[in-house]
Amino acid sequence: MNYNEVISYIEKRNLMGSVLGLDNIKALLKKLGNPERSVPAMHIAGTNGKGSIMAYVENVLIEAGLKVGRYISPTIFDYRERWQICKEYISKEDCAELLSKVIGTVEEMEQSGEGRPTSFEIETAAAFLYFKEAGCDIMLIECGMGGSQDATNVFLKTPIDVIASISFDHMQFLGNTLEAITSEKLGIVKDRDILVSYPQSEIPEKVIDDFAADKKNYQRYRKTDRSSITTLESGIWGTEFIYKNENYHISMAGGAQVYNAATAIEALEAFNDIADDYKLKKIDKDTVRKGLAKTFWPGRFTVIGSEPLFIADGAHNEDAWCRLSEDINKYFTNRKIIFIIGVLKDKEYDRMLDILTPFMKHAITLTSNSPRALDGRTLAGLIGERNVAAEYSESISDAIDRALEIADQESDSVIIACGSLSFIGDIIRVKKDKDNAKG
Repeated sequence: MNYNEVISYIEKRNLMGSVLGLDNIKALLKKLGNPERSVPAMHIAGTNGKGSIMAYVENVLIEAGLKVGRYISPTIFDYRERWQICKEYISKEDCAELLSKVIGTVEEMEQSGEGRPTSFEIETAAAFLYFKEAGCDIMLIECGMGGSQDATNVFLKTPIDVIASISFDHMQFLGNTLEAITSEKLGIVKDRDILVSYPQSEIPEKVIDDFAADKKNYQRYRKTDRSSITTLESGIWGTEFIYKNENYHISMAGGAQVYNAATAIEALEAFNDIADDYKLKKIDKDTVRKGLAKTFWPGRFTVIGSEPLFIADGAHNEDAWCRLSEDINKYFTNRKIIFIIGVLKDKEYDRMLDILTPFMKHAITLTSNSPRALDGRTLAGLIGERNVAAEYSESISDAIDRALEIADQESDSVIIACGSLSFIGDIIRVKKDKDNAKG
């Protein structure tokens, strides 16, 4: 199969939707020779911040000279973005060859009645096979959703498990309480792993602490200490901070990024704890500092324009919307905020509007490119009911042009695009194309 053919196969397979459970993926991996057992893994679960923590860790490990595989979902720029080695996308040729191999095995399973893996299970198996065949030193694996029943949760042992920020999302699958959601995320932790946790809110923190109190559940517990973080200077171009008496700089903006970076530092300390076991070189503080400073993760309070200031943020659930509102309060007090916004209909968009409409001078709505999208006309009506000027745009290009037109008429204005990861990549891409066209 060529690249277009494997993409078509995966797209058709997507119609199956998500199927929680591990029987199919384990059967598939067994037929592929269990590639997930060949490369040490850092497994990352959580609601928000998984990608940012992974990006910080990845950049430091690359700075240290390691060959690092990274598997993420969803992607926002390119289908191949989910499989990267040292920040390089898999080539189309290698992607076609890799997926053809996995798909061939899937078809054998189906013919013999051994199961019917989903597209995500196929992609996950392909990641493990790719990193094995490429000879990676370590692989960073992001949970797709949840933890215990996620297709990535197939390891006999992951040396390091990281729990990012936990809040409400995917409640129809993970439970309606923070206790249930946190317990589901902790399902990735195996006996004798090192557990690393973000500085959580009260309920998730208690659940994780109680879990960690049972020494059988883990080898070591590295809890990111909020009280050891001191922010020295913070702005839209980055933050200077101290963590455990060491100075660091990060280029990514947003209040949560300091906590994500501190969690990454703890994860890297955990890496040093296990480095000798895998004959890998330990990482010194200077390498950590250099790697953190170089980290960039697009779509997370990303500045994509300066005149007027234009921010793209992938905030897509209540906790992320609250963080975004805090950042607006911090960086843009008394500024006129023009929103470009699109949401998914299975998200608590009424709550999002409660949080964000107090900051809206004007809103331009979109129907994001997802079968789960809320119609942008409906969204504009809901915003209008909250006494904010709102209008629907047929396309991202038109929405950007309209936002820039309004900003040109409003001094001291800021444009913020947010609401769903499903269109943030397109916002960034279209804005860049428009800037390039201007020369």
